[in-house]
Amino acid sequence: MRIGPENLEHYLAGLHGGRQVLAGVIQRITSASVFLRSGQVEAELPLAAISAELRDALREGLPVELHREQGVLVLKVVTAVQEPAGREQPVRAPQTLEEALLALDIRPSGEAQLAAKALLEAGLPLQKDFLRVLLPWAERGRLEEALQLLQTGFPVTAELVELAGELSERPADQAVPAEIAPELPEELEEALRYPSLRSRSAVNGRQAEGRVFRALARLLAEEKLLTALIPSNRGGEEREFIFFLPFLRGEDLHAAWVRVGREGEESPEDEREKSFRLELLLPTDAFGLVRAELFVQGQKVRLHLAAERGEESLSGQADELRAELLEAGWQLSEVKVGELEQCAKPSLYAMIAR
Repeated sequence: MRIGPENLEHYLAGLHGGRQVLAGVIQRITSASVFLRSGQVEAELPLAAISAELRDALREGLPVELHREQGVLVLKVVTAVQEPAGREQPVRAPQTLEEALLALDIRPSGEAQLAAKALLEAGLPLQKDFLRVLLPWAERGRLEEALQLLQTGFPVTAELVELAGELSERPADQAVPAEIAPELPEELEEALRYPSLRSRSAVNGRQAEGRVFRALARLLAEEKLLTALIPSNRGGEEREFIFFLPFLRGEDLHAAWVRVGREGEESPEDEREKSFRLELLLPTDAFGLVRAELFVQGQKVRLHLAAERGEESLSGQADELRAELLEAGWQLSEVKVGELEQCAKPSLYAMIAR
């Protein structure tokens, strides 16, 4: 876990027992910063915050301590102390989780220890405020959902905890609410015949009431939460995107879900040759849930399709699809069609499982 200069004070305040001291070694020194390694933590301290005399003494591998002194971050070189001959060094037992919780004035119940362990495993500091947020949800068996919201910066409210829990269970092909079509204006019903950018544009910014409004608001909340849960987006910068394309099946509102991201490593090459991966989860009548993966590099395209049923029929239409893409200026180099894996069927979490 990396701790930037802007988060150092916050991190030190959340260390076990409130010691606010981070001990480690100098990992590397750049023209602007010193990087301290302590276990799995890498902390960055600007050189400007260190005295000129100490800067000259720093070197890689040097043991140091970072702490706060009168509201200021201080880096101190740790010097070995020689003990008299024959005298044994005192051995300090590491602080237990129970001791750390007691030091934070929190009763070390089983649920409190589960919440503390979850925080540490997620790379978050053992901070009293975090524990106070998670503890009620650990007691209700919803710790995982509450931790996901905390990690992604969402408020940990009952409504969002419920939404996160339902996202992990609701099948991707399940309707949002039932029998929504009778409430739709005619032009919106027409726009929602097929999942497309047109159907998404038709609902963007639209004022609606009743079940229509609740359904669209729920889809927007799911979209934001799923995008935040993508591991590559955890640093705060969105590198991948998930969005929904709404459409009607009968009188029910459904959504096709699309995930777009880079494929492979970033490189400074021509933007037209960069690789992208597009994943689509689409509920259908003929094939059940269909998962499409499209790999694009420049004008070259590879397509992988998987369906719950009827994959032979789907495979038979590959030539027609190839002809349409060629006519549109794309070069379809590969088409693979197979059966949808069981692990991809249960929920929208299939979008972030990889």
